[in-house]
This record gives sequence, structure tokens and C-alpha cells, in this order.
Amino acid sequence: MHPNSGNTCDKSRTILIVEDSPIYRELLQNYLYQDDRYNYTILETETGAQGLQQYQIAQPDAILLDYLLPDMNGLEFLQALQQQIDKPDLPVVLLTGYEGEQLATRAIEFGAQQYLNKSQLTTENLRLSLHHAIKQGDLLRQVAALQAQNDRHLAVLARQEEQLRLALASARMGMWDWNLRSGEIEWNQEQEQLFGLLPGSFDGTAGTFTGYIHPDDRPLVLRFVENTIAEGAILCHQFRIVWADGCIHWIETRGEVHFDEAGEPMRMIGTAINIDDRHQAQQLLQNQLEQQRLVMDMTIRIRRSLDLSEILQTTVDEVRQFLQTDRVIVYEFAPDWSGTAIVESVGADWKAILNTTIYVTCIELYLEDFQRGVGTANADIYNAGIDEWYIQLLESLQIRANLLVPIFKGDTLWGLLTAHHCSAPRPWQTAEIELLEQIASQVSIAIHQADLLTQAQSELTHRNHAEMTLQLLNAELAQRQAVEQLKDEFIGIVSHELRTPLTSMQGALGLVAMGVMDDDPAQMKQMIEIAAIETERLVRMVNDILDLEKLASNSHVLAPEWCDANTIIQQAIASTIGSADAAHVQLELDCPPLQIWVAPDRIVQIFTNLLSNAIKFSHPGGVVSIAVSTATASPEPISSGLTRSDLARSPVTMRGQQIHFTVQDRGRGIPPAKLETIFDRFQQVDSSDARDKGGTGLGLAICKSIVLQYQGQIWVESVWGHGSTFFVILPQPMNEN
Repeated sequence: MHPNSGNTCDKSRTILIVEDSPIYRELLQNYLYQDDRYNYTILETETGAQGLQQYQIAQPDAILLDYLLPDMNGLEFLQALQQQIDKPDLPVVLLTGYEGEQLATRAIEFGAQQYLNKSQLTTENLRLSLHHAIKQGDLLRQVAALQAQNDRHLAVLARQEEQLRLALASARMGMWDWNLRSGEIEWNQEQEQLFGLLPGSFDGTAGTFTGYIHPDDRPLVLRFVENTIAEGAILCHQFRIVWADGCIHWIETRGEVHFDEAGEPMRMIGTAINIDDRHQAQQLLQNQLEQQRLVMDMTIRIRRSLDLSEILQTTVDEVRQFLQTDRVIVYEFAPDWSGTAIVESVGADWKAILNTTIYVTCIELYLEDFQRGVGTANADIYNAGIDEWYIQLLESLQIRANLLVPIFKGDTLWGLLTAHHCSAPRPWQTAEIELLEQIASQVSIAIHQADLLTQAQSELTHRNHAEMTLQLLNAELAQRQAVEQLKDEFIGIVSHELRTPLTSMQGALGLVAMGVMDDDPAQMKQMIEIAAIETERLVRMVNDILDLEKLASNSHVLAPEWCDANTIIQQAIASTIGSADAAHVQLELDCPPLQIWVAPDRIVQIFTNLLSNAIKFSHPGGVVSIAVSTATASPEPISSGLTRSDLARSPVTMRGQQIHFTVQDRGRGIPPAKLETIFDRFQQVDSSDARDKGGTGLGLAICKSIVLQYQGQIWVESVWGHGSTFFVILPQPMNEN
């Protein structure tokens, strides 16, 4: 235990902290000790089991409960505590680091009074949450005690009623005797007194008797009497009578029918008692129960709904119905103490003042009471001792009697819950004033809850915005990293490709320049040829890079013309036949006579690159096949085949003819993971290919760029270890013939 040191406040509270973190327990203690309104005694436990045991021993005023405990979570603790003390609502403030309305709703369903996020914890909101939890618990205990008291009262009333019935039956008080044959009725003096008559003044007729029965009750009373006579049953009925002076009283009558030897009804004898007190007690009890129901309904509504407008509107509607008054409003103060009716329930015959701003210059006279939580009740504005101008203001709002109770937001006066009776003066009952005070307390909780929700939603919006910004930054960073990686790969490949031919050229020409081979012309010629080959390789690589950049920037405009397809393919074969012979690879062509509308140099470049790759990765003795065919264009991409690179093809949109080219080898093939990237710059199946097979990884990227300029398609289908087939589709205009 750690009572406040130096705190002279005479109001004490015992708080149980169930938290496994010593640091956080110390933080909660410091927050509580900063509150000088109460003298706190603090109990501490580290586990849920210890907390349940400590609660049973010490019975603290409230519990600060961590959601995550070593042996259970907060919801399990609440469930165990409910079973232990058998209470539906617990003085518990649940603390958690999680966000979200779902956990808060479940915590309240399990019996917690309040819910706080650790990241938002302050001395003030901790104090307010504890205060509301304890007050809510007090209110619920009061309601439970009142219910128990009412149950006891009902039991006592029932017992007294039975005793009274027996006493009246034995004393024959309020006795009547009705001759069913003659119709004459005899009353004793006590019966006459029940009906407000002087002794001996009752004329003994059924018409006089029924004339005293309340008009609304008369048909039912007569029907009960008729049924009793017809069935020979016992009569027992309660009804209202109206005295000559207009006063209304409740009586209960009991009677029995007597029959003659022939079984015909002869007479009916019974007693009557006044039950005004009992009816008033029952009405009071009913009002108390209805009042409790109204408060409990609002308590449940606050817990189940986060819509403040809906809570307030339902509240004023039900309060107006319960009080049977003409108008109920929730009035919110402005900084200058003027105010606006933000919620209203009003009868159809009376003026609506919703959203009306009202300034009461004498509000200062009531502020001190309001700030102390004390309301004001005026049964009749003309007898309330208020200023004439204030009477005029109330008259303009059609108010004859009013009841005002304060609403707080934390410790600050926020507004008023007000009931207006417009039709006539109205003495406000103590129970009615207490009801409005209880409802105002619940409204304060709803306002505080709405503020917490607004704050949580705002923080969630900021967090989502921050997360979105972070995602954008991460995407931008990833893009930059990809560009940097591409640059690094480009520099690595280009530097390697430049270094290799330059080194060979430098070595060969260096030997020639040093005169080492002056005496060996054949070897000198060989060195010069090496330098020439490497120079050609270097020029080819630079040309590939320049071509790719021109195509990517659309600075190169294709100049198509009608050409013979076979002639173009033969030019590509002629460019690669030397490599094929050296690799012992056979080239086969299947091309019908066909005129195509293309830029011939670029088409030759496409198939030179495709054939070079096919030869390079074929096994000795292998075959590379080239096929050309035509087809009618379709607006949809061709979907047949094993796998395609979506990045290397685009849908053909032109209608007309299409030229289909295929280049097929039976070499090692391409792994499935590479099919989507093989047409990107500097991409090769294996990093060693640049060294072992030559090339820069730009050939397929150039092919892709040329085909896309034609609005055509290019893709590859391959099975690893069984070769690859490259497909090219070029759209064609209508034939020149």
C-alpha cells in the first residue's frame, strides 16, 4: 500500500493496480498522486490471479487493469471477477496499447466501466475514467438496492393486503347485499362512506350504484358482474368511483352469488374496501421502476452506441414521454454563457426551439449552483420570483414551468438538461428531479465517450495518412533503388564488355608496337586481326546501346515499305551463318512467297538477334528453325502456349492481316523464373553468359522495342532443358494488291 504522502484531502479511494510492468505501475501511481482531490490507497499485483485474490480481500473502489497479463488477458480477468462477485458491472478501467473500437466494445460487454489506451494516458483522463467508473458502479449499486427494496415493499404489500382482506371480511366493512330477484341493494354505513354518501342516503337501486362507477370502468364492471352471476363464480374486481364532488377513488369489491334450491341465482353478497393508498403505492412503485428502466436503458445505450446524436435524441424523447411534459431539450453553453438547444423533443402543439440560440443575462445567478451540480425547478414562472424580462423570455418560448439540471464535461459545466411544461403550472416531484440528475450524469458520460471516439478517429486518420505517406516513400525508395541497381548492372556489364575488347586490342597492338613480331609477319597479322575483331565487337556493343536508346525515346521513326519476307530472313541468316557453321548448328527456313509492310533493316536486326541467341545456346549438331506464316488479325491477344512474358508483348488492336514469325532452337532453354524478365535490358539467363557466350544482354530488349513500335507482339515459350521458341507477330495493312 502507498497512501498519498502530504495529502490532507478527507476523501479516500482504494485503487487496485493489476499490471505486470513495474515501470507502468509506478507511472500509474504517479498519475494518481497528482490528483489532490482524493487520498489514494494503492494496491498492486502482477498477475490476474493475484488481482482476483486481492480484490476479494480488500474490496477496492476501482481496478486499473492491464489487458495483457502473464497468466490471462483483461477479458478473462473480467469474466472471472464477475463470477467471483456476481455483479454485472465492475468498477474496472481497462488499459491497453491496442487501438480499435472492437476491443473497447468487448471490454464494456464483459463488465468494464471504462477503456483507456496507454498511449493516450494522462493524469486527467485517468482521473476522469476512475471517477466515472466509481460513480457508475455507485449508481448501479443504488439501482440494485432500490430494486431489492421495491421487491421487499411488494412482498410486504402483498402480505398486508392479505391480512387486510381477512380483517375486512371478518369485520364486514363495506358490506353490500343485492337481491337479484327484486333488484334492491342494501349497503351498510361503511359502504355508503366508501361512495361519499351520508349514512342512510343510498336509495338501494342498481342505477344509483352504476352511476357512481367511473364512465371508463363501468362497462367492464357490469360485464364482470354478469359473468359472476352466470357462472356462479367469485367476484373480485378493482375499479374507480366518482364522488358527487368529482373526486375519484379506487375500491376493490368481492362478492359471491347465492342460489335457491332450484339452482337459480337468488342474491349476491359481498364487501368493498378503499384501495387508494395501495393504488398510489403501486403507481409510485411503477414510476420508480420505469425511472430505473429509463436510466438503465440509457446506460446500455451509451455502451452499445458511439453515436452521440442518436443517444441524446432517444434520451430526450423517452424523458419527455416519462415525465408527460411538453418539451425536453439538451442545451449547450457557449463561452459567453449563451447557449443553443442542440437536441429537442417537443409536443405537436408547442413551438420548436431546436438550434435556437438563447442568451439569459441572469444566468450568472444560477451558475454557482449549476457548477456545484445543483439544478433549479420552477413550478410556475409567475410565482418563481424571477425578473420580468426573464418571464418575457420564457413566455416567448411558451414555458410555464421548467426544470433545469447541469451537464458536465469532465469538471467543466457543459450545458443543461431541461424539461419545459407549457400548458399549465407543474410542481416538480423530487423523484422527477432525481431522474433528470441521473440522466444528466449519463449524458456527461456519453459526451466524454464521444470526445474519446473523436480523438481516436482523428489519431487513426493521422496514422493512416502517415502510413500512406510512408508507403509512397517506400515505393519511391524502391524505385530509386531499382534504378540504382540497373545503373550498377549497366556500369558493370558495359565496363566488362569495354574492358575485354580494349584489353585484347591493347595487348595485340602493344606487341606490334614493341616490334616483338617484326620478324614474324604471320603472327603480326594475327595480332592485327585480333584487334580488328575486338574493335568490331566494341562497335557492335556501342551501336546496340545507341539503338536501344533511340527506340526507347521514340526518336527513330520507322520507314516501312513492301518487302519480300524470304529476302529479309535470308539477310539475317547470311549475317549469322558464320556463327552457325562455327557452332555446328544447322539453320532451316520455312517461308512462303510473301510481301510484308515493314522497315527491312529493323526486321533484319530483330531476326539477327534472335538467330544469334538461338545459335549461341544450341548444342553442336543442333537445328534452328525459322518459320513465317500469315493469319487474320484478332482484337484479342493469342492465348495459346506454355508461358508468355506480359512485359514483352502488347495486344494487337489493328484488324487485317498478321505476319507470324517463329525462331525455334533445341538448346538448353530458359528457366520459368526468367521468362518474365528476359526481354529487359542487360538480362541474361546466367550471369556467366556474358563471359562465356558474349553479348551485352541488350539484343532481346532491342527486339522488344522494335516490335512494340509496330504495335506487335513478342514472347517466348520454353521448357528448361528442351529449347526455346520465340514468337513475333506484326500487324499488316491490307495487301497492296
